[in-house]
Formats: sequence, C-alpha cells, structure tokens
Amino acid sequence: MKKLLQFLKRSYRLTYSYEKQEEYLWEELKQLFLKKDWKAGFYEKDKFIDSVFEISENQGTSYRYYIDEGYFTCQVNILDYFPAEVTSDIFILASHFNNLLTTGSVTVNVKNNYVSYTSRREMLIPVLYPGEINQQLMKHYSVSQDIYKAFLRLVLEGEAPAIIIADLLNELNQNENPEE
Repeated sequence: MKKLLQFLKRSYRLTYSYEKQEEYLWEELKQLFLKKDWKAGFYEKDKFIDSVFEISENQGTSYRYYIDEGYFTCQVNILDYFPAEVTSDIFILASHFNNLLTTGSVTVNVKNNYVSYTSRREMLIPVLYPGEINQQLMKHYSVSQDIYKAFLRLVLEGEAPAIIIADLLNELNQNENPEE
C-alpha cells in the first residue's frame, strides 16, 4: 500500500507546472533546513539559502543552495583567494577534479582569484524523490571537504596537482576496500 501511495504522489507531481515544481522544491528545501535546525538565511524572492558549515576542522565557509533555471544547485567557494603565482597549478588541479567528478564541477575565477565547487541536479528529480535533496546536500558537503583539502595542499604546501590527485584516489580506494 505504501509503494502505491508513493507511486501516486510521484505521478501527481509529474503533472506540476514548472512554477509549481520550483515552489514545491523550495518549500521542501526550507523544511529540510528547519527540521535539521541548521542556521541559515532564507531569501524567498530569489529562492536561495545561505548557510555556514565547517569545511575543515575549525574552518567554516558559506554554502549556497538555490533553485534556478530548472535546477537545484549547491555552491561553495573552496578558496576565497589564491596567489597569482599558483594559477597554472590551480587550473591543473581543477581540471583533474572535473575529470573525476560525476556530479558537479570546480570553477576557477582568475579575475578575483577564487575557486568554487558547484553541483546541479535537474529540479524534477528531487521533486519526485524528496530524499534526493538531503542526499545532494550531503554529497556536495562531503566532496567539498575533499576538494578543499586538496587545494589547501596545493596553496600551502606547494604539492604538485598530480601527487594530490593520486593521494586522494588512493585514499578513496582504501576507504572503499579497507581489507586491501
């Protein structure tokens, strides 16, 4: 009976207009933040939420979640500033990440010297499957922490992008296969 009810709800949501999908998703996103009691600023007119979460130990940063142009988007600035002399390596590391990421992309802004990570999902998916909102938030948060650590190694330690990516892939492989 529960599966039938879920099916009927999803079928009904498929009939929503674009505006209704957007409104439904916005309400679900706000309710998630309120339910989890996450501190955030809600911007009704533009349909975005700003919140600060720890990206590493004792280091918070602003995460932005918004609905725009048919997409639910999660965005965070990984580095608010990087020295101009590491720009080439920043681009190389960003390219490595963009080749590896299945969702989202790392963007480098050379005009203002910052790096951001953004993941987007078509709005219809979380409208049909409300649990997807939380999953996307959690995945974006987890991936942003790995990206942040990698870019810090590059900027602070001067580590080569290829070494950083190799170490990250090795760490991910060990986490997936702990008995090896």
